[in-house]
Amino acid sequence: MLEALSRYIATEIKKADPDGPTSVEVMEYALGIKITEVSSILMVAVIAWMTGHFWGSLFALVTIMFVRRFSGGAHFSNLTFCVCFTTVICVTIPFVSLNLSTISIINACSILVFLVYAPNHFIYIHKTNNHKYYKTVCVLVCAVNFFIQSHIICLALAIQAFSILPLWKGGERKWIRDWREF
Repeated sequence: MLEALSRYIATEIKKADPDGPTSVEVMEYALGIKITEVSSILMVAVIAWMTGHFWGSLFALVTIMFVRRFSGGAHFSNLTFCVCFTTVICVTIPFVSLNLSTISIINACSILVFLVYAPNHFIYIHKTNNHKYYKTVCVLVCAVNFFIQSHIICLALAIQAFSILPLWKGGERKWIRDWREF
């Protein structure tokens, strides 16, 4: 559904400016990303408001979106499914309560995953100059949660850490890091 919407908008833009430098496919891709982000924010906000966990759900979404920017992760092939999955995850997280020792254990596991696999952008294999900075941001967010001890941050980071594991289609074993890179 979101793919069709982004395709329609891109086609209409191209009709309005047929000599423009950007192809329909590139516009469709960029629009798809933006529409997915906005749809996720709106759906999480509306459903979270209805469930009474507005701020907790938005906090989970912001945490996932921020860390995902630096860690990468697996992608669904369908944008609509991505929005629905993100919404369910972010709206559910505030309902799960964890004790402090569980938060510490899950945080430690998330840090280990980020240390070994972040950033894991399944789309490309070449590292950038910012590669180690991206890893550092992910690990620092986890480390800060050892002091904050937020169950929302903890679960959001655990879900994001799980998404960067090379278990998914496109997550080739090339991403298992050589220990000399650390």
